[in-house]
Amino acid sequence: MQRKINVGFAENYIVRRGLTAFVVSLFVTTIGVLVMDVSQQMGWLSSSSSDNMQWTLGQTETELAALELATYAAMAEDSASGAGLEEVRLRFNVFYSRVQTITDSTLFRGLRSVPEVQAQLDEILAWRDSWVPVIDGPDTRLAAQLPRLQTESAQMRGVVRKTALDGIAYYARFDDTRRTSIFSTLLRIGVLTLALVVLLLVLILMLVRLGRQRELSAQSNREMRERLETIISTSLDAILVVDRAGRIVEYNGAAERIFGRRRDLAIGADMAALLLPYGAALAPFLATGSGTRQAEARRRDGSLFPVDVSSARAHSPGGEIFVIFLRDISTRVSDEEALREARDRAIAGERQKADLLAVMSHEMRTPLNGMLGSLELFEGDNLNARQKRFLRIVRNSGKVLLNHVNDVLDISRLDAGKMTLRKRRFDLVALMEEIVENQAERARAQGNRIVLAPSDPALHTVYSDPDRLRQILLNLVGNAVKFTRNGTITLEVDCDGGLDAVEFRVIDTGIGIPEADLDRIFDDFVTIDSSYARRTTGTGLGLGISRRLARALGGDLGAESEAGEGSVFWLHLPMALPGESHAPQATAPVRPPKAERLPPLRVLVVEDNEINRLVAREFLHRGGHKVTEAPGGAEGVAEAAKTRFDVILMDISMPGMNGIEAARAIREGGGLSANVPIIATTAHALAEERRAFDEAGMVGVLVKPISAASVREALAEALSGRPLSVGATATRDAPVLDRAHLAELQADLPAARLAALLATFRAEMTSFLEGMVPQTDRAALAAEAHRMAGSAGVFGAMQLTQRLREAQVFVPEASPDELTELRAALTACWTAAEAALRDVTEPPQRRAV
Repeated sequence: MQRKINVGFAENYIVRRGLTAFVVSLFVTTIGVLVMDVSQQMGWLSSSSSDNMQWTLGQTETELAALELATYAAMAEDSASGAGLEEVRLRFNVFYSRVQTITDSTLFRGLRSVPEVQAQLDEILAWRDSWVPVIDGPDTRLAAQLPRLQTESAQMRGVVRKTALDGIAYYARFDDTRRTSIFSTLLRIGVLTLALVVLLLVLILMLVRLGRQRELSAQSNREMRERLETIISTSLDAILVVDRAGRIVEYNGAAERIFGRRRDLAIGADMAALLLPYGAALAPFLATGSGTRQAEARRRDGSLFPVDVSSARAHSPGGEIFVIFLRDISTRVSDEEALREARDRAIAGERQKADLLAVMSHEMRTPLNGMLGSLELFEGDNLNARQKRFLRIVRNSGKVLLNHVNDVLDISRLDAGKMTLRKRRFDLVALMEEIVENQAERARAQGNRIVLAPSDPALHTVYSDPDRLRQILLNLVGNAVKFTRNGTITLEVDCDGGLDAVEFRVIDTGIGIPEADLDRIFDDFVTIDSSYARRTTGTGLGLGISRRLARALGGDLGAESEAGEGSVFWLHLPMALPGESHAPQATAPVRPPKAERLPPLRVLVVEDNEINRLVAREFLHRGGHKVTEAPGGAEGVAEAAKTRFDVILMDISMPGMNGIEAARAIREGGGLSANVPIIATTAHALAEERRAFDEAGMVGVLVKPISAASVREALAEALSGRPLSVGATATRDAPVLDRAHLAELQADLPAARLAALLATFRAEMTSFLEGMVPQTDRAALAAEAHRMAGSAGVFGAMQLTQRLREAQVFVPEASPDELTELRAALTACWTAAEAALRDVTEPPQRRAV
């Protein structure tokens, strides 16, 4: 380090000396150039005086006057005398010579550059040249022209005089300029000389200062060296200095303690062989000296231990050296390993807890459903008021417990990333109206009023998971009702930014939420104390689940509130239809799209459920299509082989040959319908199942329960070649009866046909429930549960559909007691569904009878 400082100081000193020499040389050179310039100008003034340019200009006028006098004299003499004429010729030649000197001499170049003087010279030259022939001609001719020569000479003398005066004035000014220039040059020389003297004085001062600084720097270097030696000797990290050959040249006390080797034994030894068993591999890293690397070092007893290694290069009188820092990290590595093991145990514990929650939630739902179903059976018995009150308490408590179990199950699914979203097109306005209707009675019990703000017509057709959206909004509206007394709950939704950014707002005039608690309310198991704390219940899971669902749907959920001022819960969701742009435009209101009109088609319906076949047939007949029915997969393959159809609707779950096998057989059979679009109709269409449908040659999925609109849409999209996924499935949060679906069914089917189908369904459902006994063949019972789920879905009995699907999976492995509980739960669910169906499909007077 000392050497680097000295080298740096020496280099700076050399640079400064070079810069000083350059500046001094520049000054001297400049002064020399100025002196030469002065000498040249002085020489020019000297030559200018010898030429006597002003005398020449004045003499020109004199010679012209002499010519004029000679002309007078010649005119006065005897004409026979030639002496006067010769004098005239002599004076003309002298004048000619003077003019020629002015026009040819370089000394008069500046004067000739003056336009006015050049014009006068041109006039003089023209006059002179015009008389040359006369002067050089015979005497008789010259004598005859003497009067004119005398006259013109007198006239030209004025021009020559003006030229001479202009020239004298020009050269007077020129001499003044030269003298001024010489004075300025001499002044600059003096200033530069003075500056040079000042610079030399400054340089002397700088040299003195540099000498002082060098002494201070040397002292500072000595002190720094002493400090570094102290730091190195007292450092807790091992510090080694090695040369390019890898020999140790310095070894501090910490290295002695860490490696267990004395300094005198380590100096001169090979570092890799003595301390670092993998030193050769570290050589490139140590040479670059960048960053920190973990390696293994060896103690005197041969044991290895982990170290952090860093290095830096330096120069010494003996050549390049490397300073290596090593830190023993044995304790840190063992602590990190312990932390990793603790983390792995914690993760495993959390995973086991999540699995336990999921399993327990599933296991608890079945007996709870059986208990609630059994309680529903008691409602028709003759019970007194006290017994009914107890029954109501037990039933309500069971429903609360079931909701809690469902909440825990949702959390475990969402956290595990196993929540399945079933997105489809639906009417958002109808869903909002359903939610308001669902919560209206609870709100009235609290003295509240629920208001649904007018919605944009574009919201009649949106794309998302309506069941999960219903779950979120029911939680938000339910909370607003719970924490509001004698107030108003407003439900708003708008799409000012297009369907890509739909915003929901649930606004209440309740007790509000303190600002400090706004972030906590979305945590699990968090409830906020308030004046209604003793009257409200809950696990604190609803908002946490709702936010998870909102983010799973691609949006977000948040809140704004002040204590005592009510609350606003907002929900942002993308709900644009796939592949369509929904940016806001200044056009007419968007209306729900109408299904395109299809030409009459020949459709093969392969379905084992008679009710599903009848409903599908009615829907297709109303669209003008010709329908062929097949009650099973094998029959469908046979029909497709002998008849050319336009579209095939293929049920998936059928006894014998299922829909996937039938579709594959149709494609591979080469029959008349081997290449027509095949649409899978199923109540469940998970991602892996859709891949199986694609591999079997199906063009898409029509999810049950079907409707006339979904059938039309499926046919249109299948024939157009667009990706097909129409309809949706029921979930546990679905209503007992999908009234919108049933209303569409009522509009599409004649009343008599619908009544006949409902009667058939009631009889089949009653027979199915009666056959749910332990002695029944479980495989046949599971198949019948699947068939009845399809029938229930046709009529919009969503909860019953879900329970039957669960039964299809649960029945084959259920114990006799579990089968009895499942039957009770299905009976209760069927009782509720049948009552809801009667409310919608039968007139009041008939229900009263």
